[in-house]
Amino acid sequence: MIHKFKDGILFIRMDDGEDFFEKLLEVLKEHSISSAVILSGIGMLRNFEIGWFSGEKYEKEFVKFPSELLSMSGNISLKDSDIFPHIHVVLSDPNKKAFGGHLFSGTVNNTVEMFIMNLENLKLIREDRLKFTE
Repeated sequence: MIHKFKDGILFIRMDDGEDFFEKLLEVLKEHSISSAVILSGIGMLRNFEIGWFSGEKYEKEFVKFPSELLSMSGNISLKDSDIFPHIHVVLSDPNKKAFGGHLFSGTVNNTVEMFIMNLENLKLIREDRLKFTE
């Protein structure tokens, strides 16, 4: 993995076999980023879990096969004093059919490249819902 933080923008490139959330949290902590917007994310994931909220709970699905990461969006906030990435993804299967949802876990397949914008003057706090302080 490589990363660079400059002018409020964090660039991360993760490598094959790395745990997506483990590496993301490692870099966010290193740069003291706890409130941010995910601007872009592309690459590939395998062995990942995605889900959608039914109104009562998350319905989850585990996908083993490598899938192209077409789009990633979300935010970074504090939840119970811990850094909490809230990420949604759109991926495509080997037949080029798109699917997506909330990302819960995943392993990088080949690479993942991300750009994240730090929110210096706006602190995001996740309780029941996302809130902010200035």
